[in-house]
Amino acid sequence: MRTVEFEHLRPGEILEEQARKSIAYLPIGPLEWHGPAMPYGSDPMVAHYVAVELAKQTGGVVMPTLFCGTERERSPETLDAMGFEDTAQYIVGQDFPSNGMKSFYSKEDVFCLVLREFLRMLIMQKYKLIVIINGHGAENQSYAVNRLCVELSNETESKIISVSSFILPDGVVPEVGHGNCVECSTLMYLTDDVDLSTYPPEEKKLKSCEWGINDLFTYLHQPNEDKTVQGDPRTASKEIGKYYLDAAIQMGIKTVEEEYARL
Repeated sequence: MRTVEFEHLRPGEILEEQARKSIAYLPIGPLEWHGPAMPYGSDPMVAHYVAVELAKQTGGVVMPTLFCGTERERSPETLDAMGFEDTAQYIVGQDFPSNGMKSFYSKEDVFCLVLREFLRMLIMQKYKLIVIINGHGAENQSYAVNRLCVELSNETESKIISVSSFILPDGVVPEVGHGNCVECSTLMYLTDDVDLSTYPPEEKKLKSCEWGINDLFTYLHQPNEDKTVQGDPRTASKEIGKYYLDAAIQMGIKTVEEEYARL
């Protein structure tokens, strides 16, 4: 095909590709704070890139990215791990008081309704396999997405699955996080929109609660003693980003091809 992006294809091209490989990819993710150095569309941008690369390898088409996502309030235990003194305050997702602006988080019920409607329209197009590329790692979003996959796969003629746009390579230490080195590196590989000069010099450590960025260990309530970010974004590089993106793509190809073969 000329392109795998649905919005650029003519009807005949769409139908021809559907007859060859009946797969539709739907990238999703919210517009969200990822620290001062990263673009607001980081999650959906990565999801779109992964979806396009998967479609090129497996066949199928990529729907326009759905810039939508959800988050819940942080628990007192998580706020403590992030370094907040007031652990009773109401903070949703990464919307920390010091950020300066809010993220575009939909309420969970609204997110489910919007995603269900997009899936319904794809089901009406009679795609055999619909692959949601989930660019946002929030637990409640992942749960909602997976619940819809199970429900609609059993109640319609389509099979719906969810694939994360970020998958750890086998044997790799979990250095992932939110706006830290690994995630920042993926955006550096995809775009020139990252500006590390928005951070202070490297000798000054970055506290999670001050910059709105985190690492996996903080989410697991195992932070550094000084509550600073593990996987400093100022050490990010395009090479690191390519490594993790390639791993996600290879795992995604395997998952999609296995699911399609079962249909």
